[in-house]
Amino acid sequence: MSTDLKTIGKHTLVYTGGVIIGKVASFVMLPVYTRYLTPADYGVLELLGMTIEVIGLITGAGIMGAVFKFYHAEERQAGKNQVISTAALGVGAIATVAALLGLIVAPELSKLTFGSEANLPYLRLYFLLFFLQNFEQVPLALIRAENRAVLFVTVNAIKLVAMLSLNILFVVYLRMGIEGVLTSGIITSAIVAIGMSGYLVRRVGIGFTAEKFRQMLGFGIPLVPWWVGNFILVFSDRFFLNYYTDTSTVGIYSLAYKFAFLLTALAYSPFDTIWTSARFEVAKRPDAPEVYARVFFYTNVILGSLGLVLALFVRDFLTIMSDPAFWPAYRVVPLLIAAQVVFTWAGYWSVGIYVSGRTKIMASAAIVLVPLTLILNYIFIPRFGLYGAAGATLAAYTARFFWIYYFAQRHYPIRYQWSNIAKLYGILGAAVALGFAYHPEHLAASIGWNAALLLTTIGVVSALVLSSNDRTALRTVFAGGIPTMVRRLVESTTRL
Repeated sequence: MSTDLKTIGKHTLVYTGGVIIGKVASFVMLPVYTRYLTPADYGVLELLGMTIEVIGLITGAGIMGAVFKFYHAEERQAGKNQVISTAALGVGAIATVAALLGLIVAPELSKLTFGSEANLPYLRLYFLLFFLQNFEQVPLALIRAENRAVLFVTVNAIKLVAMLSLNILFVVYLRMGIEGVLTSGIITSAIVAIGMSGYLVRRVGIGFTAEKFRQMLGFGIPLVPWWVGNFILVFSDRFFLNYYTDTSTVGIYSLAYKFAFLLTALAYSPFDTIWTSARFEVAKRPDAPEVYARVFFYTNVILGSLGLVLALFVRDFLTIMSDPAFWPAYRVVPLLIAAQVVFTWAGYWSVGIYVSGRTKIMASAAIVLVPLTLILNYIFIPRFGLYGAAGATLAAYTARFFWIYYFAQRHYPIRYQWSNIAKLYGILGAAVALGFAYHPEHLAASIGWNAALLLTTIGVVSALVLSSNDRTALRTVFAGGIPTMVRRLVESTTRL
């Protein structure tokens, strides 16, 4: 167990560095987008991306969700190679058909999304981008399955830097607007897709096994309704905002959501990138429930701390980096951060469902949660606009969380440290409320006040929530990664 988690810890650190580099590059573009694009342009990009994403979720047939399970189920390398090659060819074939059909129905899809064909050229460019991105997925999954973290991060860092450079060229210098953003994505994805496909062929060869593909579809297809349901949970509010308000409101709300997504990108996704594969190995251990519970608590300490930083300083950041038209985004960021925390909870707890192989539970959840989400959006967004969208999102994510928690605990019970988690978020929530209740108008004073509030809150959390062992364990996060901390906790649990 110790060796396994040491490996996870090492790779998590590398993934964390790569994600941070990527998000820094992404946020460097914010001043460009918020000064060379209008809120309406930003909203159009968001709606286009969401439309293509839901198409990808449906046509993907859940194959990517099955890759890691079947890869690790194989004992021989030849079998592992067969899984990867079959998945790659299957994904490529489906993507080709989906993209061609998408180009045919693009005019009607544009009318459905925007009420006209005004954005039809952009939608067609997005279908081309969708096609290319599908050829990146399985090769990147192979790199993750092989625990080649440095290569994974290198590929993504190169892609992001290239996209950043091309965006500056097309959007800033050539003033191509939305078309410039999409063109840079297409060029970058084409290069990465060709390179990654070549890497995959060299590593595993070319081969297709119909029976293996059928098994992956059998595992993955029940997940599709769940993923589509998640899409509706996360993104349907933008369509409601567009219908009841305008694309400018969608753009402002999408910018606020970027900060909420940054929370999981920096504090959760790097760990989850390796954990998605490794959790199946951990599940074989007799002490797996204790590992899951301990990792969950400390992950929340990190999530909550970064969430506090984002909520306190988002207004200062927007004041410095963006046009005043985008400044109202800061008002809904705390609600969206809270929603994102709850969203990650359900994602983490789903381990019990995946390990037990009961993926049909995920599909059945969509039957309940999708209508609930649409009803919440219909009730709150017309009345409260941005705030209604954020509130409906938090309520929908909470319902999703309870659904997953109930079934996961039935099939794979884990005892979580709920009292400490409740105390943690109570303190953090009070700090955010204080930061919004009093906010100096001068930028320097605002930054100083928020910094003082942040340090004070960290001290309170350290004194009232964390034990001395907790503080020691958390220090290892920055020295050796979250799983290194978990390894030490598991060792101490074993001794008990």
